[in-house]
Amino acid sequence: MILYFAFSIFFTAVFLKIFIDKLSRTRFFKRAENVESNKKSCIQELHKHKAATPTMGGIAINLTLFISTMVYAISTGRIIWINFFLLLFGLMGFVDDYIKVKKKRDGVTPKEKSSGLIIIGVIIITYLIASGQADTQIVFPFIGVSIEMNRYLYGALMVFLIVLSSNSVNITDGVDGLALGICSVVFVFIGIVAYRLKAEDVLFGAVIMEGACLGTLFFNRYPAKIFMGDTGSLMLGGAIAVFLIELNIPLWLIVVLCVCIFEALSVIIQLFSLKYFNKRIFKIAPFHHHLEKSGWKETTITLTFCVITLAACIIAYSGLGS
Repeated sequence: MILYFAFSIFFTAVFLKIFIDKLSRTRFFKRAENVESNKKSCIQELHKHKAATPTMGGIAINLTLFISTMVYAISTGRIIWINFFLLLFGLMGFVDDYIKVKKKRDGVTPKEKSSGLIIIGVIIITYLIASGQADTQIVFPFIGVSIEMNRYLYGALMVFLIVLSSNSVNITDGVDGLALGICSVVFVFIGIVAYRLKAEDVLFGAVIMEGACLGTLFFNRYPAKIFMGDTGSLMLGGAIAVFLIELNIPLWLIVVLCVCIFEALSVIIQLFSLKYFNKRIFKIAPFHHHLEKSGWKETTITLTFCVITLAACIIAYSGLGS
């Protein structure tokens, strides 16, 4: 596992260095400054200095997982199929990013994105249930109570959690290093739990994703030289949910991703308030932009949210019991 971890960091970092150098000589993957966009002008104003920063850095994360899984399959004779299913999130994110950059518009619509995530979620949960890797007995954090759920009800709940996780990480990816920092902390939590439960496949996935996150974070930290894009954020959020489902602790998602879920909620609250009361609750949504508008530095926001996530993961681990 140490070798795979080292490889994932090294490959991701080297790939991104070459990728960024290549993008610096072409405008294909660069964000155009005068692109038609439905994003609020105030957010564009906050980040106008980032208009030419290249995106799609998440390609490195997806590629690292693919190559590592292939090498693992060749060396052990075992194929971890779920890792290939995770690449579907990256593929969907790539389509979204491609439309934004090449077609110079906002990408897929929220309805199209939600529909795509639901379809991917259904495919993954169907596979996990059919292969016996998903336990329809739901365990509740901290109280040690579990209930056996109907297979279809369980599947619907898991798909909801996958969509929630993927979307919330995607929404959180708006400040340099923020989403990657949070995911890096969560993957450490997942890796520790997987090691404790002897869940080898999940441990392998968590180790690779942790290495890929750290390798990408080197270039995505403030000031970012490249953005992950939806190619990375949708895949990271999806992977977190799927790994927790495989560990049979899906409800722990609400604890370890509490920051990202709050970010998503801040958008919902803002839209609801504007629609029905014509009033803003936040200066800008999601919440990290509200903090930016309030004078917080990007580095302060990232550090604060990562520390909160670390505390949440420690609390979540205590909820596993003995």
